[in-house]
Amino acid sequence: MLRDWVGGLRWRLILVGLGLALLCAPARALDIAVAVSQRDGPYQAFADAFVRSAASLGHRVFEVGNPAEGLDEVAIARADLVIASGEAAAAAVLARHARPTLVTMIARSRFEALRSAHPQAALSAWVLDQPVERQLRLLRAVLPGRTRVGLLLGSNADAEATLKATAAGLGLELVTRRVSGDRELIASLEGVLGTSEVLLTLPDPQLSSPTAARSILLSSYRHQKPIIAFSRAYVTAGALAAVFVTPEQVAGDLLDWLRNHDRDKLQRLPPPQAPVSFEIAVNRQVARALGISVADDGELLRLTAGEGRP
Repeated sequence: MLRDWVGGLRWRLILVGLGLALLCAPARALDIAVAVSQRDGPYQAFADAFVRSAASLGHRVFEVGNPAEGLDEVAIARADLVIASGEAAAAAVLARHARPTLVTMIARSRFEALRSAHPQAALSAWVLDQPVERQLRLLRAVLPGRTRVGLLLGSNADAEATLKATAAGLGLELVTRRVSGDRELIASLEGVLGTSEVLLTLPDPQLSSPTAARSILLSSYRHQKPIIAFSRAYVTAGALAAVFVTPEQVAGDLLDWLRNHDRDKLQRLPPPQAPVSFEIAVNRQVARALGISVADDGELLRLTAGEGRP
């Protein structure tokens, strides 16, 4: 009887182990091709982080090169899913292959241009643009006493009503000026800085060129108005603070999606996704120069995530 009981226990343990293995494995293993725009920098950093972890989910992951050095056309043609790190990689893949493609390390505006150029493609993206609400939460956390927020609108002018509603929901008033060309930048900038307490910058292609960014930084510093921006580079250049996503975090967000996705659903790619993860950067030298006392990074992260109110 003891022998029968031990034998039954052994089989139960085996079945439990098999059940756990099935739960941990992806529904169906995928062949995933990863193309990069450049073989260095943030594009490759994303690819390295993604490739390291995707294989552990049971998928077969292949790095297929970059446009400058050539792409492995055979591997791309056989892939269930192509991950393109950057616009150049995506454009090169879409020009020659009709495979489900997810683009990463790309701004939403550039992805929309890519989608317009390939309207029939099975195409989506994990964009770099943080939700505006998250940027505004950082603003409130860094500058809790300031409510009049200046914003220049270029190619994103159509979103003005939505942006103002988002700000109002957080107790902020958005003061906007539209910019339709380079000649209007300085006049619009002076106008918005003169009637606001802090300047918000968004990743608008019309206003994010090095020349435009330099003008925005110099004018805001002359007016002694801090800038809440969208990249670490902007903070290094002189903005007060920014919320952004790293290549490794983009890879992590995409891997979380893959854990619950299988081959049968790839013809129904999700709509473009904003980052779930984020980091913040604060230029404390700028804060001191402007006489602003800023909370520590841990507190800012908590408030930016919406955990409590400043």
